[in-house]
Order: sequence, then C-alpha cells, then structure tokens
Amino acid sequence: MSRGHTELTTGAYHFVLQRPDGVGFAATSNDQPLAVGTMTFEPDVDLRPTTLVLSERLIGSKLQIEGSATGPAMPVADLFNGRWNGASLQLLSADWSQNSEGNFLCEGRLGSVRLDAGRMTMTIDVGPASSANQPCVQTSPECRALLGDNKCRIDMRSRRRRATVTAIDDRGISIDTIDIEPFVMGRLRWLSGANCGLEQRIIAADGAHLVLQTSEGSEIGVGDCVVLTEGCDGRRATCSERFANVVNFRGEPDLPGSQILLRFPGD
Repeated sequence: MSRGHTELTTGAYHFVLQRPDGVGFAATSNDQPLAVGTMTFEPDVDLRPTTLVLSERLIGSKLQIEGSATGPAMPVADLFNGRWNGASLQLLSADWSQNSEGNFLCEGRLGSVRLDAGRMTMTIDVGPASSANQPCVQTSPECRALLGDNKCRIDMRSRRRRATVTAIDDRGISIDTIDIEPFVMGRLRWLSGANCGLEQRIIAADGAHLVLQTSEGSEIGVGDCVVLTEGCDGRRATCSERFANVVNFRGEPDLPGSQILLRFPGD
C-alpha cells in the first residue's frame, strides 16, 4: 500500500458484515487497522470486491467478493452450516490517509458462496433485489404468519423449554423432557456444544425423541443444551382450538385452489 503513485495508494475498500444474530466484523483492504468513530476496520481479513454491477432495474444488481477460504473471521464451516445465512454487507470506499468514514457504495445480503482451489467467492444481492427475491404470497390455505411474530401476536414466553441431549441416533436426538408434541414444526436452538447458536426445525416427535431437519451443522454431543420453541402447522383449526387466536389467522382456506380450473360443468 505504501508504494506507487499516491493517488492510487490512498484508496481502500471497507467492508461491514453482520449476521442476523448480531455477530459480525469490519474489514479493510488497507494493510493497517483503521479506526473510524467507534468502529475499527481490521486488515487481516482477505476480502476484495471483484465485480460490482449496479442496475437501474429492481433486480439485477450484484456484488462479488473474493477472499481466502481459510480466514478466521468467516470460517468455511460457519458459512456452509448456515451461521451467515441472511447476513448483511455494506461496501464503502475511503481515503485511508485521511482516516475518513468513507463513501457508501452499496449494501445487500449474502447470497451464494463458491469455493475453488482455496479461494471463496461470495455473491451479494444488492439494493432492492435483496428483498425482492423473496417470495410474495398473496393467498394460501395455511397461515402465512410465524407463530409469535407481530402478525400472529401469540405470547411465546411460556412456549419455550430448555432441555439437554441424552442420546443420539441415526433418526435424531433424545432429550431429558417429555410431552414435546407441541414443539413439532417449531425450532430447536443449540445453546452449547459445536452447534451453539444454530437453529434446526423439529419435524417429528415421539416421547422424548426428536427428529430434526437435516443441516450441515457440526457433530452433536450428549450433554449439549438446547431450547425448544413451540411450532404451528398453520391450519385454521389449530389456530382456533389450540391458540384461540383465529382473529389473527393469516390464511384463506375457503378460497378454491387451482384445481377449480380442471372442473367440468356439473362437477
């Protein structure tokens, strides 16, 4: 960074990456740490933008970032077991000689990640595309709200339970609690062990045995602590009978589906 023409060497890129759980880091392409306000951009993260395409259309803007697959800030295992899913990224350009905050270039959400010969390439969905790529559902037989969110409004404080893993088999795990049927279609969050911080969906329960949705997480250990959150199958009957919350039901089970197009007169 100290060699060459001054106008070319005082420029640097700043990256701010943050996971949905709040974990993140600030990095710079400069070879020295840069303290800007309350944030310090570290140089020991091998990241650099390789392609930035900004489109005036709603969808089409992309940013590609290349870096080492062995960096400590974003271990490959964490990327592929889902810890960085939905992470946000901001890209700025700055003059490191002035220690300035930098000029905002773009922001978006982490998309695909590709590995090739020890190098990692991340694709970032930039601008409105980061949210526009999400499915937009107009109607559905089942409720589109998530149990406990601001549309459902069910109080979840009494619908969570801590437990400890007591056994592991090919189908799932056993825990030191029973009566876990309400947690089917809910979430299990790991509080300790190699998977600490990760979540998995509970797809079936039998006594104290849980079947979890498969993931790329680390090995589970007996004694690992978890917290279970109740689930909901999204049916109106469940919303009414189990939760007494049909006033907030967000589905349309009485609307005819696409099969009505295949009916003949008189059917």
